[in-house]
Amino acid sequence: PRLLTLWFDFTSIEGDDNISAMQDKANELMATYYKTIPPVAYYSVLPQIISNIGHSDHDTAKLIMYILRKILVRYPAQAMWQLAWLRQSKLQERRDKGSEIFKASQRTLQRNEQMKMHDLLEASFDLFGFLDNIANYQPKRSNDRSFKFSAQRFKVNLKAFIPPVQAALTVSHHAIGSSNGHEPFPIHIPRMRSFCSDVKIMASKAKPKKLTAYATMDFESPPGECTANKSQHGDIGEMHFLVKREAKGDLRKDARVQDLNTVINRLFVSSRGNGGTERGQYRRLKLRTFSVVCLSEECGIIEWVPETDS
Repeated sequence: PRLLTLWFDFTSIEGDDNISAMQDKANELMATYYKTIPPVAYYSVLPQIISNIGHSDHDTAKLIMYILRKILVRYPAQAMWQLAWLRQSKLQERRDKGSEIFKASQRTLQRNEQMKMHDLLEASFDLFGFLDNIANYQPKRSNDRSFKFSAQRFKVNLKAFIPPVQAALTVSHHAIGSSNGHEPFPIHIPRMRSFCSDVKIMASKAKPKKLTAYATMDFESPPGECTANKSQHGDIGEMHFLVKREAKGDLRKDARVQDLNTVINRLFVSSRGNGGTERGQYRRLKLRTFSVVCLSEECGIIEWVPETDS
């Protein structure tokens, strides 16, 4: 992260020809790193990279686009959630760049004959749109506490999508900088079989919605299978999400707070493993964190923390 901060800050400076020449050298150096640094290292700082997509320096902005495409091609099932808000941003420039990243990545996946991942990225637009519609739904009566939606069909089965939960989207700390082929993400993650057709409307002023997905460990679906919008035999439980729209807020701030809490947890673990204080080792401190995925600047989907009511 520090290297990226120095790069972004330095190339944003307006100066004379000498400054411009040094900025060109900095971009050339980062272009070299782009080829040698593994995608998993970039994924671990993905929010920082995305936040600079509108960088003032043309060469820096162009290289950022290359890095984001590299991450999306390597980890499409996970990175698509982090990049979702670009495609539905309020700003046309961001929407255009988001669409360009997804389309270019789909072309690369098609050339690499990774058609499952190609189709997943193509279908993601419909899934994001569906979740965005849930977030923006306004009840007909102010005292309504639930509503129903009809069965949804996406271009790929819902099971193909990695659920937007922290356990599935957070890269393993041991995988960053590792050269032994360590798998960066958990292999066995329950999938979403179907969304429950009954959506609960919470009582707060913003009227966020509690969306339920039925979980399964059956990743493959027969062609043409139609999954029911209710619990059925073979389900292993439920996943709950808070889908909300903040007209006067920005869920990207909530997402960054969770990133900070994740770093703090790593520091807690590190202090236990490196001879931290006896009291700290005994208490095993840890912040309870959860996933926050932005669908736009105003809308997002938040992982529901188990054993909580609101």
